[in-house]
Amino acid sequence: MKKLVLGTAQFGMFYGISNQEGKTHFEEVAKILSYAHEHGVDSLDTASLYGDSEIVLGRVLKQFSKNSFHVISKTPHFNSNVIASAEVSLLRATFDKSLSHLGVSQLDGLLIHACDDLFVENGFKLYRELELLRDQGKVRKIGVSIYSSQQISDVLDEFSVDFVQLPINALDQRLIEDGSLDRLKEKNVEVHARSVFLQGLLLMPVKNISPWFAPIMPMIKRFHALAQEMELSPLQLALGFVNALEQVDRVVVGVNNVAQLHEMLEAESALINVAQCQELSVQDPKFTNPGNWQV
Repeated sequence: MKKLVLGTAQFGMFYGISNQEGKTHFEEVAKILSYAHEHGVDSLDTASLYGDSEIVLGRVLKQFSKNSFHVISKTPHFNSNVIASAEVSLLRATFDKSLSHLGVSQLDGLLIHACDDLFVENGFKLYRELELLRDQGKVRKIGVSIYSSQQISDVLDEFSVDFVQLPINALDQRLIEDGSLDRLKEKNVEVHARSVFLQGLLLMPVKNISPWFAPIMPMIKRFHALAQEMELSPLQLALGFVNALEQVDRVVVGVNNVAQLHEMLEAESALINVAQCQELSVQDPKFTNPGNWQV
């Protein structure tokens, strides 16, 4: 089984700071999925909030035999201080629409897209609905998309999840350093890593990076220098770093074309000593969380 999971946000909308191509055309999506299938990539990560990504995927998946791909999706954002029957109904209706758009009868996984939705008043009702979907055989695994160690602690204290999706990359090593990854594995929770290229920032030529990132530019330059020292491309170093983490089960990556997927699969074999990258760690969430970027 390949460790890579194909992220599909850019199939439904413009996504990523380094994305110069915009939304991926349907014909290219079909080529990407064919190439992925041929090379052992069997999992797709999508969401109802990714524009028309699920609709596009559904049109392409018709070309493949059943179970060629395992699909993971996410709940909507609820933006409510209280979870009531309306929010639970929205979760179920959005899920049913996802199945319809994707043309499948079961999802491999369903994630609570915004972890904090679980911790508003009656937030546990959302989790119960996920459990019900799993019990009904409509979802194989249920989990949460998280951003911080505090959220990991809160989730593990209150719920029994099958998997989590979390951000980790050569600059954002918080969840390694504070033991969060180890705690997840102690609880037998499957870990899916995302943001492994920090939305493409790690792959951009340094000269093209916004001056807003000046405070962490020394770390970015050191990342590129380290790649050269190791005789690796930035892509190989970034992907190899996350692949080398024994606590990480799957790695979510997004591509805009077949050439990029080919590069990802080639880079997946890069052998990295994680300890060599410890010096790259950035502590300020202003820069490690793209939601905080002012660019």
